[in-house]
Parts: sequence; structure tokens; C-alpha cells
Amino acid sequence: MLAALALALACPGPRGGGGTDSATVYPPADVYEIDPQFAGEWYGDVDGLRGSLIIGALGERTFYGSFVSEDEAREYTLLLEHTYVEDPNEGELPSNRVTFTWQDGLGSRGKGWLLIDQSDRALSGSFGFGVATRGLGKWSFIRRES
Repeated sequence: MLAALALALACPGPRGGGGTDSATVYPPADVYEIDPQFAGEWYGDVDGLRGSLIIGALGERTFYGSFVSEDEAREYTLLLEHTYVEDPNEGELPSNRVTFTWQDGLGSRGKGWLLIDQSDRALSGSFGFGVATRGLGKWSFIRRES
């Protein structure tokens, strides 16, 4: 019994080199001259898996999102929150960042973030399991023009 306990303590677990981050870490949020528009249809990939991301408004600072892979084998449902930055002269200003929680309908869930570029045409981000915001892959999308 004591030998099994010593072996268990010596072996790295999920924290000790499992390859996934276990922290909620977001990149800094910036304010652009324009009010970023996250809603719309986007095309790109999540960790190399090509597909479409649809983002729609729920409220002033919240959005819903749905990523579906091209082969329709993978789907992520998102609840996104627009980050606002405090400005001493102008109050709160909308930033280039949304944070989100995701689930896949199969029991997996986690957190992530997306940044929009200054032209409102590209998104990039990251996501992870549980409270982690990275470890599962990168997000990269271009706005689909209608």
C-alpha cells in the first residue's frame, strides 16, 4: 500500500505535464476607434478543424455562438460576453475581446476567448477544458461577406 502511494505521488498527473493548461488566462483587451462587431457568420478553423461559426446578439454585451465543422461531426455551442474597458473620461468602452464558455453536447465544456482585428474582418482565439482557456487549440476565422 505504501509503495503504491509513493508511486502515485511520483507519477505526473494531469497537472504535471498532461499538456493542457488549467488556468483561466485572457489576453489584454484593447479599445479600437470603432465599436467591434462580433455578430455575423465566420469561416475558418478550430484547432485545424474547418467549419463555420455563427455569432448572434443576445443582449448589449452577450452573444450566442455555434461552431459546426464542415463534415458536421463536431459542434460547439458558445455563450460569449463582450469585455468592456474602463476609461476615466468616457466610462466603459467596448473592447476587441469576447470571453466564452463552450460545450459540445457530449459532456465536454470549458472556457475560451476571441479577439477581433481592427477591421472587424478576422477573429483569433483559444479554448480549453474546465476553467482553462487554452490547451485544446486555436481559433482562427474570417468574416463571411453576404
